[in-house]
Amino acid sequence: MVEKVISPQGASNDVPGMQAFVMVKVGPGFSRDMVREILEVEGVEEVFELTGDIDMLVKVRATDIEDLSRTVFKIRETKGILETDTRMIISSQKP
Repeated sequence: MVEKVISPQGASNDVPGMQAFVMVKVGPGFSRDMVREILEVEGVEEVFELTGDIDMLVKVRATDIEDLSRTVFKIRETKGILETDTRMIISSQKP
């Protein structure tokens, strides 16, 4: 079995930069409007709605750490978000 290791710089369409997952907790009144608003933030690639203590997982792409910070702070501006926790991707594997 061959395992292909892809660095964050080469992941997802070979666009330079970095990727991260932003875990999002929201307050009462969660709505699909929140998801749509987050999807409009520059750098957001995908939003997953989850069960459990984390309500959403947001996949983002950024050119550098400052760009990532701007994206995360923009996500935090969404009304109803209580808390975020960001994890930078250091590598990914695909079959």
